[in-house]
Amino acid sequence: MSLNFQLIAPYMTMFASGLVVTFQVTGASLVLAFVLGAVIAVLKVLPCRPLRLVLDFYTSIFRGVPLIVLLFMAYFATPQLTGYKISMLAAGILTLGLNGSATVSETLRGGIEGVDAGQMDAACALSVPYAPTMLHIIIPQALRSVVPALVNEIITVLKSSALVSVIGLMDLMRAAESIQAFTYRAFEPFFVAAIIYYVIVMALSALGRLWERALRR
Repeated sequence: MSLNFQLIAPYMTMFASGLVVTFQVTGASLVLAFVLGAVIAVLKVLPCRPLRLVLDFYTSIFRGVPLIVLLFMAYFATPQLTGYKISMLAAGILTLGLNGSATVSETLRGGIEGVDAGQMDAACALSVPYAPTMLHIIIPQALRSVVPALVNEIITVLKSSALVSVIGLMDLMRAAESIQAFTYRAFEPFFVAAIIYYVIVMALSALGRLWERALRR
């Protein structure tokens, strides 16, 4: 076994640039996933069966189709269908964001339905409108029980962002592949990428535990 990490030292700026792109894709995807997922979760608990069936179908698409297939459809099929060439960054964000929104919506829905029904009844008795009831009473209580699942989804989106490398976006994974091509060394660049991902995931896990502890207090 022959390892030489000095060979990849000149390419550390590529790792840094790739990490920035990874953060961009992950951050924008999470914003889309949480905003859209929260809206879907609130709509799913409304007493409207047709609406719920539509939203359940939306969720089933992202549960049943592999993420890489959705990514290929977003990037390669969109120009064919619309005549508009979507950028690699936009394709990655949309795919990861929409896929994440399905998971977030189900997680939040479970948390909302887990809140005692008496909370909603009490709000109705006090003539509190539906939207403020959900925003200030139900959702804050639901978050306490779903924080671990939401943190896990954040980590999943971060790790899934590595898939954007297959459409050519120069993220952290693509940077490692490029360095492999330049140096003809496979272990060193992928090991460095793995360490970077691992450190970020451990940091997110620690922040998630702090968030969960704060909500419990």
